[in-house]
Amino acid sequence: MNIDIPCLHTLLVDRDMIQANDYNPNSVPRDKMELLKQSIIDNGFCFPLVVIWSDEDEKYIIIDGFHRFTICQPEWLDIRRIPVVVLKHDMAQRMAATVQFNKARGVHAVDKDADVVKALLEQGQTELEIAQSLGLDIDTVLRYKQMTGILDLFKNVKYSASWSIESNADE
Repeated sequence: MNIDIPCLHTLLVDRDMIQANDYNPNSVPRDKMELLKQSIIDNGFCFPLVVIWSDEDEKYIIIDGFHRFTICQPEWLDIRRIPVVVLKHDMAQRMAATVQFNKARGVHAVDKDADVVKALLEQGQTELEIAQSLGLDIDTVLRYKQMTGILDLFKNVKYSASWSIESNADE
């Protein structure tokens, strides 16, 4: 299989030009943050943040690396220039990438998956596209649709009749 992977270049960006996204369903306990801090001290910044450029915000928006970004703040390590890789993703691709990165690391808050599914549906993604990009089965996507507002998410679905009324000739 020959897959075309975009060439990624690492840049050093001032931390004031970077901001978090508002959809990441991942959280890390304080002890793991301390371990991340120590890892950066001991090993350097081995994994750049993955970001997109937002013309609207005039900043880089984090797709992956929020906790590494947090460690760069003054209350932790006070690192001013942060390595980033810039992707050219639309909102649906960004959200899917965030979930992919979280799941690939084995840390992901499943209870917020439903909100991500809802947001991707609102971005115009199909259930099948969402299932594929988030590594979910279609039944799970449908279950998440139900959890996040069944009426709005199912309003454009065509249904078949589950039963029909037949007349009884004996009456």
